[in-house]
Amino acid sequence: MTGKLGLFRPKLLEFINIQNQEKKFLLVSSALISGIINALTLVILNAAAKDFDKPDLDERLFILFVLSVALYFVSKRYVTHRITELVQGGIFDYRTRVLYLLRGIKLLSYESIGKSQILSLLSEKTELISQAAHRLAEGVPATVMLICSFIYMATISKMALMMALVCIAGAMISIYVLVQSISVSMQQAMEKDNEYFAYMQHVLDGFKELKINREKTDDLYGNYMRQVSEEAWRNNVSTDISNVNLQLYAQLYFYILMASVVFLLPQLSSLTADKIMSITTIIFFIMGPIVVIIDMVPSMARANVAIDFLHQLESQLNVAQESVSSGQRAFVSPDYFNRISISQLYFSYPNTDQGRPFSVGPFSLNLNRGELVFIRGGNGSGKSTILKLVTGLYEPSSGAIIVDNKTIGNDLLIDYRSLFSIIFTDFHLFDRFYGQQNVDVEMVNEYLILMGLEKKTGFKNGRFTNINLSTGQKKRLALVIALLEDKAIYVFDEVAADQDPEFRQFFYDVILQKLKEKQKTVIVVTHDEKYFTHCDRLLVVDMGQLREEENVNT
Repeated sequence: MTGKLGLFRPKLLEFINIQNQEKKFLLVSSALISGIINALTLVILNAAAKDFDKPDLDERLFILFVLSVALYFVSKRYVTHRITELVQGGIFDYRTRVLYLLRGIKLLSYESIGKSQILSLLSEKTELISQAAHRLAEGVPATVMLICSFIYMATISKMALMMALVCIAGAMISIYVLVQSISVSMQQAMEKDNEYFAYMQHVLDGFKELKINREKTDDLYGNYMRQVSEEAWRNNVSTDISNVNLQLYAQLYFYILMASVVFLLPQLSSLTADKIMSITTIIFFIMGPIVVIIDMVPSMARANVAIDFLHQLESQLNVAQESVSSGQRAFVSPDYFNRISISQLYFSYPNTDQGRPFSVGPFSLNLNRGELVFIRGGNGSGKSTILKLVTGLYEPSSGAIIVDNKTIGNDLLIDYRSLFSIIFTDFHLFDRFYGQQNVDVEMVNEYLILMGLEKKTGFKNGRFTNINLSTGQKKRLALVIALLEDKAIYVFDEVAADQDPEFRQFFYDVILQKLKEKQKTVIVVTHDEKYFTHCDRLLVVDMGQLREEENVNT
Protein backbone atom coordinates (compact mmCIF):
# COMPACT_ATOMS: atom_id res chain seq x y z
CA MET A 1 0.00 0.00 0.00
CA THR A 2 2.81 2.36 0.83
CA GLY A 3 5.16 2.92 -2.09
CA LYS A 4 8.83 2.07 -2.15
CA LEU A 5 9.79 5.60 -1.31
CA GLY A 6 7.62 5.40 1.83
CA LEU A 7 8.99 7.95 4.23
CA PHE A 8 10.84 9.85 1.51
CA ARG A 9 7.48 10.86 0.01
CA PRO A 10 5.71 11.99 3.19
CA LYS A 11 1.97 11.85 2.53
CA LEU A 12 1.35 13.97 5.58
CA LEU A 13 2.22 17.05 3.52
CA GLU A 14 -0.34 16.01 0.90
CA PHE A 15 -2.86 15.29 3.66
CA ILE A 16 -2.73 18.80 5.14
CA ASN A 17 -2.79 20.29 1.60
CA ILE A 18 -1.85 23.92 2.30
CA GLN A 19 -3.74 25.97 -0.30
CA ASN A 20 -2.90 29.46 0.94
CA GLN A 21 0.45 30.42 -0.62
CA GLU A 22 1.10 33.13 1.98
CA LYS A 23 0.64 30.64 4.83
CA LYS A 24 2.84 28.14 3.01
CA PHE A 25 5.58 30.78 2.62
CA LEU A 26 5.37 31.76 6.30
CA LEU A 27 5.56 28.13 7.40
CA VAL A 28 8.52 27.25 5.18
CA SER A 29 10.40 30.45 5.97
CA SER A 30 9.83 30.00 9.72
CA ALA A 31 11.13 26.42 9.52
CA LEU A 32 14.20 27.64 7.64
CA ILE A 33 14.78 30.49 10.10
CA SER A 34 14.40 28.13 13.05
CA GLY A 35 17.00 25.71 11.65
CA ILE A 36 19.41 28.43 10.53
CA ILE A 37 19.22 30.28 13.85
CA ASN A 38 19.82 27.04 15.73
CA ALA A 39 22.94 26.48 13.64
CA LEU A 40 23.94 30.11 14.26
CA THR A 41 24.00 29.47 18.01
CA LEU A 42 26.59 26.78 17.31
CA VAL A 43 28.77 29.28 15.44
CA ILE A 44 28.41 31.80 18.27
CA LEU A 45 29.28 29.22 20.93
CA ASN A 46 32.34 28.07 18.98
CA ALA A 47 33.49 31.67 18.57
CA ALA A 48 33.00 32.34 22.27
CA ALA A 49 34.83 29.13 23.21
CA LYS A 50 37.93 30.30 21.37
CA ASP A 51 38.13 33.30 23.71
CA PHE A 52 37.28 31.41 26.91
CA ASP A 53 40.64 32.42 28.47
CA LYS A 54 39.85 36.15 28.17
CA PRO A 55 38.73 37.71 31.47
CA ASP A 56 36.17 40.11 29.93
CA LEU A 57 32.72 39.14 28.70
CA ASP A 58 32.32 39.42 24.95
CA GLU A 59 29.10 41.44 25.03
CA ARG A 60 28.63 41.31 21.27
CA LEU A 61 28.66 37.50 21.14
CA PHE A 62 26.51 37.29 24.27
CA ILE A 63 23.86 39.62 22.79
CA LEU A 64 23.94 37.69 19.51
CA PHE A 65 23.49 34.45 21.42
CA VAL A 66 20.49 35.79 23.39
CA LEU A 67 18.90 37.21 20.23
CA SER A 68 19.43 33.99 18.30
CA VAL A 69 17.91 31.89 21.10
CA ALA A 70 14.91 34.25 21.29
CA LEU A 71 14.42 34.18 17.51
CA TYR A 72 14.82 30.40 17.50
CA PHE A 73 12.17 30.08 20.20
CA VAL A 74 9.69 32.33 18.35
CA SER A 75 10.20 30.69 14.93
CA LYS A 76 10.17 27.13 16.36
CA ARG A 77 7.03 27.92 18.32
CA TYR A 78 5.34 29.24 15.17
CA VAL A 79 6.32 26.19 13.11
CA THR A 80 5.17 23.75 15.80
CA HIS A 81 1.85 25.49 16.34
CA ARG A 82 1.12 25.94 12.64
CA ILE A 83 1.93 22.34 11.69
CA THR A 84 -0.22 21.12 14.58
CA GLU A 85 -3.08 23.37 13.45
CA LEU A 86 -2.71 22.30 9.82
CA VAL A 87 -2.64 18.58 10.61
CA GLN A 88 -5.57 18.83 13.02
CA GLY A 89 -7.35 20.88 10.36
CA GLY A 90 -6.62 18.13 7.84
CA ILE A 91 -8.01 15.52 10.25
CA PHE A 92 -11.09 17.68 10.84
CA ASP A 93 -11.62 18.12 7.09
CA TYR A 94 -11.20 14.38 6.55
CA ARG A 95 -13.67 13.47 9.28
CA THR A 96 -16.12 16.04 7.90
CA ARG A 97 -15.79 14.54 4.40
CA VAL A 98 -16.23 11.01 5.73
CA LEU A 99 -19.32 11.96 7.76
CA TYR A 100 -20.77 13.66 4.68
CA LEU A 101 -20.01 10.62 2.51
CA LEU A 102 -21.38 8.24 5.15
CA ARG A 103 -24.73 10.00 4.95
CA GLY A 104 -24.91 9.23 1.25
CA ILE A 105 -23.64 5.66 0.94
CA LYS A 106 -25.83 2.67 0.29
CA LEU A 107 -26.85 0.63 3.33
CA LEU A 108 -25.48 -2.53 1.74
CA SER A 109 -22.07 -0.87 1.33
CA TYR A 110 -22.10 0.33 4.95
CA GLU A 111 -22.86 -3.20 6.12
CA SER A 112 -19.98 -4.49 3.97
CA ILE A 113 -17.42 -1.97 5.28
CA GLY A 114 -18.43 -2.46 8.90
CA LYS A 115 -18.78 -0.16 11.88
CA SER A 116 -15.59 -1.34 13.60
CA GLN A 117 -13.38 -0.49 10.60
CA ILE A 118 -14.84 3.01 10.29
CA LEU A 119 -14.44 3.73 14.01
CA SER A 120 -10.88 2.38 14.00
CA LEU A 121 -9.88 4.56 11.06
CA LEU A 122 -11.51 7.71 12.44
CA SER A 123 -9.91 7.31 15.87
CA GLU A 124 -6.73 5.20 15.91
CA LYS A 125 -5.42 6.07 12.43
CA THR A 126 -6.05 9.81 12.79
CA GLU A 127 -4.23 9.68 16.14
CA LEU A 128 -1.17 8.26 14.34
CA ILE A 129 -1.30 11.20 11.94
CA SER A 130 -1.60 13.63 14.85
CA GLN A 131 1.49 12.09 16.48
CA ALA A 132 3.39 12.37 13.20
CA ALA A 133 2.57 16.09 13.09
CA HIS A 134 4.56 16.66 16.29
CA ARG A 135 7.50 14.70 14.88
CA LEU A 136 7.33 16.68 11.63
CA ALA A 137 7.28 19.99 13.51
CA GLU A 138 10.48 18.92 15.25
CA GLY A 139 12.07 17.24 12.25
CA VAL A 140 11.87 20.03 9.66
CA PRO A 141 13.87 22.63 11.65
CA ALA A 142 16.25 19.84 12.74
CA THR A 143 16.92 18.97 9.10
CA VAL A 144 17.59 22.61 8.22
CA MET A 145 19.89 22.92 11.23
CA LEU A 146 21.75 19.77 10.15
CA ILE A 147 22.33 21.15 6.64
CA CYS A 148 23.51 24.51 8.02
CA SER A 149 25.86 22.71 10.40
CA PHE A 150 27.39 20.81 7.50
CA ILE A 151 27.90 24.08 5.63
CA TYR A 152 29.59 25.49 8.73
CA MET A 153 31.72 22.36 8.96
CA ALA A 154 32.76 22.83 5.31
CA THR A 155 34.15 26.29 6.15
CA ILE A 156 36.45 24.65 8.69
CA SER A 157 37.41 21.46 6.86
CA LYS A 158 36.13 20.01 3.61
CA MET A 159 37.65 16.66 4.53
CA ALA A 160 35.64 16.62 7.74
CA LEU A 161 32.54 17.37 5.69
CA MET A 162 33.32 14.46 3.36
CA MET A 163 33.66 12.13 6.35
CA ALA A 164 30.34 13.38 7.69
CA LEU A 165 28.59 12.96 4.33
CA VAL A 166 29.94 9.41 3.93
CA CYS A 167 28.61 8.49 7.38
CA ILE A 168 25.28 10.21 6.65
CA ALA A 169 25.03 8.35 3.31
CA GLY A 170 25.64 5.04 5.08
CA ALA A 171 23.01 5.92 7.66
CA MET A 172 20.50 6.91 4.95
CA ILE A 173 20.98 3.60 3.11
CA SER A 174 20.43 1.68 6.36
CA ILE A 175 17.37 3.80 7.14
CA TYR A 176 15.95 3.26 3.65
CA VAL A 177 16.24 -0.52 3.99
CA LEU A 178 14.71 -0.48 7.46
CA VAL A 179 11.86 1.82 6.39
CA GLN A 180 10.73 -0.75 3.82
CA SER A 181 10.40 -3.47 6.47
CA ILE A 182 8.78 -1.00 8.87
CA SER A 183 6.16 0.01 6.28
CA VAL A 184 5.28 -3.60 5.46
CA SER A 185 5.04 -4.72 9.09
CA MET A 186 3.06 -1.58 10.01
CA GLN A 187 0.55 -2.19 7.24
CA GLN A 188 0.13 -5.83 8.27
CA ALA A 189 -0.20 -4.82 11.93
CA MET A 190 -2.87 -2.22 11.11
CA GLU A 191 -4.82 -4.74 9.03
CA LYS A 192 -4.74 -7.18 11.94
CA ASP A 193 -5.74 -4.39 14.31
CA ASN A 194 -8.82 -3.74 12.15
CA GLU A 195 -9.63 -7.44 12.27
CA TYR A 196 -9.12 -7.44 16.03
CA PHE A 197 -11.50 -4.49 16.43
CA ALA A 198 -14.14 -6.43 14.49
CA TYR A 199 -13.83 -9.33 16.93
CA MET A 200 -13.81 -6.90 19.84
CA GLN A 201 -17.15 -5.60 18.61
CA HIS A 202 -18.50 -9.14 19.03
CA VAL A 203 -17.17 -9.16 22.59
CA LEU A 204 -18.76 -5.83 23.52
CA ASP A 205 -22.07 -6.29 21.70
CA GLY A 206 -22.43 -9.92 22.71
CA PHE A 207 -21.06 -9.66 26.24
CA LYS A 208 -24.10 -11.30 27.89
CA GLU A 209 -24.18 -14.15 25.39
CA LEU A 210 -20.47 -14.81 25.86
CA LYS A 211 -20.82 -14.57 29.62
CA ILE A 212 -23.37 -17.36 29.70
CA ASN A 213 -21.76 -19.63 27.09
CA ARG A 214 -18.27 -20.72 28.10
CA GLU A 215 -17.69 -22.76 24.92
CA LYS A 216 -18.52 -19.78 22.72
CA THR A 217 -16.25 -17.54 24.78
CA ASP A 218 -13.34 -20.00 24.65
CA ASP A 219 -13.74 -20.44 20.88
CA LEU A 220 -13.86 -16.70 20.15
CA TYR A 221 -10.93 -15.87 22.42
CA GLY A 222 -8.83 -18.97 21.81
CA ASN A 223 -9.28 -19.66 18.11
CA TYR A 224 -9.92 -16.22 16.65
CA MET A 225 -8.99 -13.22 18.79
CA ARG A 226 -5.82 -14.78 20.16
CA GLN A 227 -4.61 -15.74 16.69
CA VAL A 228 -5.25 -12.26 15.27
CA SER A 229 -3.75 -10.64 18.35
CA GLU A 230 -0.61 -12.80 18.09
CA GLU A 231 -0.19 -11.90 14.41
CA ALA A 232 -0.58 -8.20 15.25
CA TRP A 233 1.87 -8.69 18.14
CA ARG A 234 4.48 -10.26 15.84
CA ASN A 235 4.14 -7.43 13.34
CA ASN A 236 4.35 -4.82 16.09
CA VAL A 237 7.45 -6.51 17.54
CA SER A 238 9.03 -6.50 14.08
CA THR A 239 8.19 -2.81 13.73
CA ASP A 240 9.59 -1.93 17.15
CA ILE A 241 12.77 -3.92 16.53
CA SER A 242 13.26 -2.03 13.27
CA ASN A 243 12.73 1.23 15.16
CA VAL A 244 15.37 0.20 17.71
CA ASN A 245 17.71 -0.71 14.86
CA LEU A 246 17.22 2.78 13.45
CA GLN A 247 18.45 4.25 16.71
CA LEU A 248 21.36 1.81 16.91
CA TYR A 249 22.49 2.50 13.35
CA ALA A 250 22.29 6.25 14.02
CA GLN A 251 24.50 5.83 17.09
CA LEU A 252 26.87 3.52 15.19
CA TYR A 253 27.44 6.01 12.38
CA PHE A 254 27.73 8.82 14.93
CA TYR A 255 30.56 6.97 16.68
CA ILE A 256 32.18 6.17 13.32
CA LEU A 257 32.10 9.87 12.44
CA MET A 258 33.42 10.87 15.86
CA ALA A 259 36.27 8.34 15.61
CA SER A 260 37.09 9.53 12.09
CA VAL A 261 37.35 13.16 13.23
CA VAL A 262 39.31 12.46 16.42
CA PHE A 263 41.66 9.73 15.15
CA LEU A 264 41.88 9.96 11.35
CA LEU A 265 41.36 13.62 10.53
CA PRO A 266 44.50 14.83 12.39
CA GLN A 267 46.54 12.24 10.48
CA LEU A 268 45.10 13.19 7.09
CA SER A 269 45.18 16.97 7.46
CA SER A 270 47.11 19.79 9.07
CA LEU A 271 44.17 21.14 11.09
CA THR A 272 44.97 22.84 14.38
CA ALA A 273 43.67 21.54 17.69
CA ASP A 274 41.18 24.44 17.87
CA LYS A 275 39.64 23.47 14.55
CA ILE A 276 39.49 19.80 15.52
CA MET A 277 37.68 20.85 18.71
CA SER A 278 35.29 23.05 16.69
CA ILE A 279 34.44 20.13 14.39
CA THR A 280 33.99 17.85 17.40
CA THR A 281 31.65 20.43 18.94
CA ILE A 282 29.65 20.53 15.70
CA ILE A 283 29.29 16.74 15.71
CA PHE A 284 28.09 16.71 19.32
CA PHE A 285 25.74 19.59 18.54
CA ILE A 286 24.13 17.84 15.56
CA MET A 287 23.53 14.65 17.53
CA GLY A 288 20.28 16.13 18.88
CA PRO A 289 18.86 16.97 15.42
CA ILE A 290 19.93 13.55 14.12
CA VAL A 291 18.02 11.83 16.95
CA VAL A 292 14.97 14.00 16.17
CA ILE A 293 15.14 13.06 12.48
CA ILE A 294 15.58 9.36 13.29
CA ASP A 295 12.57 9.54 15.65
CA MET A 296 10.59 11.13 12.82
CA VAL A 297 11.22 8.19 10.47
CA PRO A 298 8.92 5.52 12.02
CA SER A 299 6.30 8.12 12.89
CA MET A 300 6.14 9.33 9.28
CA ALA A 301 6.07 5.72 8.06
CA ARG A 302 3.10 5.00 10.34
CA ALA A 303 1.40 8.17 9.11
CA ASN A 304 1.95 7.13 5.49
CA VAL A 305 0.31 3.75 6.08
CA ALA A 306 -2.53 5.33 8.10
CA ILE A 307 -3.20 7.91 5.36
CA ASP A 308 -3.33 5.09 2.80
CA PHE A 309 -6.01 3.39 4.89
CA LEU A 310 -7.93 6.66 5.24
CA HIS A 311 -7.79 7.32 1.49
CA GLN A 312 -8.93 3.75 0.86
CA LEU A 313 -11.97 4.25 3.10
CA GLU A 314 -12.78 7.58 1.44
CA SER A 315 -12.52 5.92 -1.98
CA GLN A 316 -14.87 3.13 -0.86
CA LEU A 317 -17.38 5.69 0.39
CA ASN A 318 -17.19 7.69 -2.85
CA VAL A 319 -17.86 4.61 -4.97
CA ALA A 320 -20.78 3.59 -2.74
CA GLN A 321 -22.70 6.88 -3.02
CA GLU A 322 -26.39 6.68 -3.80
CA SER A 323 -27.85 8.27 -6.89
CA VAL A 324 -29.53 11.63 -6.30
CA SER A 325 -32.21 13.13 -8.48
CA SER A 326 -30.89 15.94 -10.68
CA GLY A 327 -34.39 17.29 -11.17
CA GLN A 328 -37.13 18.17 -8.73
CA ARG A 329 -36.48 16.15 -5.57
CA ALA A 330 -39.90 16.01 -3.94
CA PHE A 331 -41.88 13.44 -5.97
CA VAL A 332 -44.72 13.43 -3.43
CA SER A 333 -45.63 15.12 -0.20
CA PRO A 334 -43.76 13.24 2.56
CA ASP A 335 -46.94 12.82 4.63
CA TYR A 336 -49.35 11.65 1.94
CA PHE A 337 -49.86 8.94 -0.68
CA ASN A 338 -52.71 6.73 -1.88
CA ARG A 339 -51.02 3.57 -3.10
CA ILE A 340 -47.56 2.08 -3.40
CA SER A 341 -47.30 -0.59 -6.08
CA ILE A 342 -44.29 -2.89 -5.94
CA SER A 343 -43.87 -4.85 -9.15
CA GLN A 344 -41.61 -7.88 -9.63
CA LEU A 345 -39.02 -6.63 -7.15
CA TYR A 346 -35.88 -8.78 -7.03
CA PHE A 347 -32.68 -8.47 -5.03
CA SER A 348 -29.56 -10.60 -4.69
CA TYR A 349 -26.69 -10.07 -2.28
CA PRO A 350 -23.20 -9.75 -3.81
CA ASN A 351 -21.33 -12.93 -4.72
CA THR A 352 -19.09 -14.39 -2.05
CA ASP A 353 -16.72 -17.34 -1.84
CA GLN A 354 -19.28 -19.17 0.29
CA GLY A 355 -21.52 -20.34 -2.52
CA ARG A 356 -24.62 -18.93 -4.15
CA PRO A 357 -25.69 -15.62 -2.57
CA PHE A 358 -29.07 -15.25 -0.88
CA SER A 359 -31.78 -13.55 -2.94
CA VAL A 360 -35.39 -12.48 -2.51
CA GLY A 361 -38.15 -12.23 -5.07
CA PRO A 362 -39.27 -11.45 -7.56
CA PHE A 363 -42.35 -10.39 -5.61
CA SER A 364 -45.18 -7.91 -6.11
CA LEU A 365 -47.11 -6.03 -3.45
CA ASN A 366 -49.62 -3.20 -3.14
CA LEU A 367 -49.69 -1.00 -0.04
CA ASN A 368 -52.73 1.23 0.40
CA ARG A 369 -53.12 4.29 2.54
CA GLY A 370 -54.57 3.49 5.96
CA GLU A 371 -53.91 -0.25 5.61
CA LEU A 372 -52.64 -2.53 8.39
CA VAL A 373 -50.41 -5.30 7.01
CA PHE A 374 -48.85 -8.11 9.04
CA ILE A 375 -45.84 -10.13 7.87
CA ARG A 376 -44.75 -13.46 9.28
CA GLY A 377 -41.93 -15.84 8.40
CA GLY A 378 -39.19 -17.94 9.92
CA ASN A 379 -35.69 -16.82 10.80
CA GLY A 380 -33.58 -16.39 7.68
CA SER A 381 -36.62 -16.40 5.43
CA GLY A 382 -35.81 -12.93 4.05
CA LYS A 383 -38.19 -10.72 6.03
CA SER A 384 -35.57 -8.11 6.91
CA THR A 385 -34.26 -7.99 3.33
CA ILE A 386 -37.79 -7.51 1.97
CA LEU A 387 -38.43 -4.72 4.48
CA LYS A 388 -35.22 -2.98 3.39
CA LEU A 389 -36.35 -3.24 -0.23
CA VAL A 390 -39.88 -2.02 0.45
CA THR A 391 -38.60 0.94 2.47
CA GLY A 392 -35.95 1.87 -0.11
CA LEU A 393 -32.94 1.04 2.05
CA TYR A 394 -31.72 -1.49 -0.52
CA GLU A 395 -31.64 -0.75 -4.24
CA PRO A 396 -33.45 -3.58 -6.06
CA SER A 397 -31.62 -5.57 -8.72
CA SER A 398 -34.75 -5.42 -10.87
CA GLY A 399 -38.41 -4.49 -10.62
CA ALA A 400 -40.19 -1.24 -9.88
CA ILE A 401 -41.65 0.76 -7.00
CA ILE A 402 -44.52 3.05 -8.04
CA VAL A 403 -46.07 5.67 -5.77
CA ASP A 404 -49.35 7.06 -7.11
CA ASN A 405 -48.30 6.38 -10.72
CA LYS A 406 -44.81 7.85 -10.13
CA THR A 407 -42.00 5.34 -10.72
CA ILE A 408 -39.34 5.56 -8.03
CA GLY A 409 -35.93 5.12 -9.60
CA ASN A 410 -32.76 4.75 -7.58
CA ASP A 411 -32.28 8.52 -7.79
CA LEU A 412 -35.57 9.07 -5.91
CA LEU A 413 -35.09 6.51 -3.15
CA ILE A 414 -33.85 9.20 -0.74
CA ASP A 415 -37.15 11.09 -1.11
CA TYR A 416 -39.17 7.88 -1.08
CA ARG A 417 -37.68 6.85 2.27
CA SER A 418 -39.04 10.03 3.86
CA LEU A 419 -42.47 8.36 3.85
CA PHE A 420 -41.35 5.80 6.44
CA SER A 421 -40.71 5.59 10.15
CA ILE A 422 -39.04 2.29 11.01
CA ILE A 423 -38.17 0.27 14.10
CA PHE A 424 -36.02 -2.71 13.14
CA THR A 425 -35.12 -5.55 15.49
CA ASP A 426 -31.57 -4.15 15.69
CA PHE A 427 -32.73 -0.55 16.04
CA HIS A 428 -30.64 2.24 17.54
CA LEU A 429 -32.22 4.35 20.26
CA PHE A 430 -31.43 8.06 19.92
CA ASP A 431 -31.43 10.37 22.92
CA ARG A 432 -33.02 13.31 21.06
CA PHE A 433 -35.63 13.99 18.40
CA TYR A 434 -33.02 14.63 15.73
CA GLY A 435 -34.50 16.27 12.64
CA GLN A 436 -37.58 17.57 14.44
CA GLN A 437 -37.96 21.19 15.43
CA ASN A 438 -40.20 22.53 18.19
CA VAL A 439 -40.92 19.17 19.81
CA ASP A 440 -44.10 19.28 21.91
CA VAL A 441 -42.80 18.46 25.41
CA GLU A 442 -46.31 17.87 26.78
CA MET A 443 -46.99 15.38 23.99
CA VAL A 444 -43.71 13.59 24.71
CA ASN A 445 -44.60 13.27 28.39
CA GLU A 446 -48.09 12.02 27.50
CA TYR A 447 -46.60 9.31 25.31
CA LEU A 448 -44.12 8.34 28.04
CA ILE A 449 -47.06 7.84 30.41
CA LEU A 450 -48.96 5.96 27.70
CA MET A 451 -46.01 3.59 27.26
CA GLY A 452 -45.50 3.18 31.01
CA LEU A 453 -42.07 4.83 30.93
CA GLU A 454 -42.69 7.92 33.06
CA LYS A 455 -40.82 6.37 36.00
CA LYS A 456 -37.97 5.10 33.84
CA THR A 457 -37.03 8.20 31.87
CA GLY A 458 -37.99 11.81 31.33
CA PHE A 459 -37.61 14.50 28.69
CA LYS A 460 -35.61 17.56 29.71
CA ASN A 461 -33.55 20.11 27.77
CA GLY A 462 -34.47 18.49 24.48
CA ARG A 463 -33.27 14.98 25.35
CA PHE A 464 -34.32 11.87 27.23
CA THR A 465 -32.83 11.68 30.70
CA ASN A 466 -32.20 7.92 30.51
CA ILE A 467 -31.94 5.52 27.58
CA ASN A 468 -30.17 2.75 29.51
CA LEU A 469 -33.33 0.63 29.62
CA SER A 470 -34.34 -2.98 29.17
CA THR A 471 -34.90 -4.26 25.63
CA GLY A 472 -38.68 -4.02 25.93
CA GLN A 473 -38.51 -0.52 27.41
CA LYS A 474 -36.15 0.61 24.66
CA LYS A 475 -38.68 -0.57 22.08
CA ARG A 476 -41.41 1.41 23.83
CA LEU A 477 -39.25 4.53 23.84
CA ALA A 478 -38.48 3.95 20.16
CA LEU A 479 -42.25 3.82 19.63
CA VAL A 480 -42.59 7.22 21.32
CA ILE A 481 -40.03 8.71 18.93
CA ALA A 482 -41.59 7.02 15.88
CA LEU A 483 -45.14 8.10 16.71
CA LEU A 484 -44.09 11.72 17.17
CA GLU A 485 -42.35 11.67 13.78
CA ASP A 486 -45.87 11.39 12.31
CA LYS A 487 -44.85 9.72 9.04
CA ALA A 488 -47.18 8.27 6.41
CA ILE A 489 -45.97 4.68 6.80
CA TYR A 490 -44.83 2.84 9.92
CA VAL A 491 -42.76 -0.34 9.88
CA PHE A 492 -42.52 -2.28 13.15
CA ASP A 493 -40.20 -5.29 13.07
CA GLU A 494 -41.21 -7.52 16.01
CA VAL A 495 -41.75 -4.51 18.27
CA ALA A 496 -44.25 -6.48 20.35
CA ALA A 497 -41.60 -9.06 21.19
CA ASP A 498 -39.94 -8.69 24.63
CA GLN A 499 -43.12 -7.02 25.95
CA ASP A 500 -45.38 -8.18 28.76
CA PRO A 501 -48.83 -9.53 27.75
CA GLU A 502 -50.61 -6.33 28.85
CA PHE A 503 -48.51 -4.02 26.71
CA ARG A 504 -48.57 -6.47 23.81
CA GLN A 505 -52.36 -6.34 23.83
CA PHE A 506 -52.22 -2.54 24.16
CA PHE A 507 -49.91 -2.40 21.13
CA TYR A 508 -52.25 -4.41 18.88
CA ASP A 509 -55.60 -3.18 20.22
CA VAL A 510 -54.83 0.50 20.76
CA ILE A 511 -51.62 1.78 19.14
CA LEU A 512 -52.06 0.05 15.78
CA GLN A 513 -55.76 0.86 15.60
CA LYS A 514 -55.12 4.54 16.41
CA LEU A 515 -52.61 4.70 13.58
CA LYS A 516 -55.10 3.06 11.25
CA GLU A 517 -57.74 5.62 12.25
CA LYS A 518 -55.28 8.37 11.30
CA GLN A 519 -55.01 6.79 7.83
CA LYS A 520 -51.44 5.69 8.48
CA THR A 521 -50.17 2.63 6.65
CA VAL A 522 -48.63 0.17 9.10
CA ILE A 523 -46.46 -2.86 8.33
CA VAL A 524 -45.88 -5.16 11.31
CA VAL A 525 -43.55 -8.16 11.38
CA THR A 526 -44.98 -10.45 14.03
CA HIS A 527 -45.34 -14.05 15.18
CA ASP A 528 -48.30 -13.30 17.45
CA GLU A 529 -50.93 -15.50 15.77
CA LYS A 530 -53.44 -14.46 18.43
CA TYR A 531 -53.62 -11.00 16.84
CA PHE A 532 -53.55 -11.95 13.15
CA THR A 533 -57.26 -11.10 12.89
CA HIS A 534 -56.42 -7.44 13.59
CA CYS A 535 -54.74 -6.89 10.21
CA ASP A 536 -56.23 -6.15 6.83
CA ARG A 537 -53.79 -8.51 5.13
CA LEU A 538 -51.32 -11.15 6.27
CA LEU A 539 -48.20 -11.72 4.18
CA VAL A 540 -45.94 -14.75 4.49
CA VAL A 541 -42.22 -14.79 3.66
CA ASP A 542 -40.57 -18.13 2.90
CA MET A 543 -37.16 -18.67 1.28
CA GLY A 544 -37.11 -15.13 -0.08
CA GLN A 545 -40.58 -15.36 -1.59
CA LEU A 546 -43.58 -13.26 -0.54
CA ARG A 547 -47.17 -14.45 -0.73
CA GLU A 548 -50.47 -13.37 0.77
CA GLU A 549 -52.30 -15.55 3.28
CA GLU A 550 -55.98 -15.85 2.49
CA ASN A 551 -58.93 -15.92 4.91
CA VAL A 552 -56.92 -14.30 7.70
CA ASN A 553 -60.02 -12.81 9.34
CA THR A 554 -62.02 -16.01 9.41
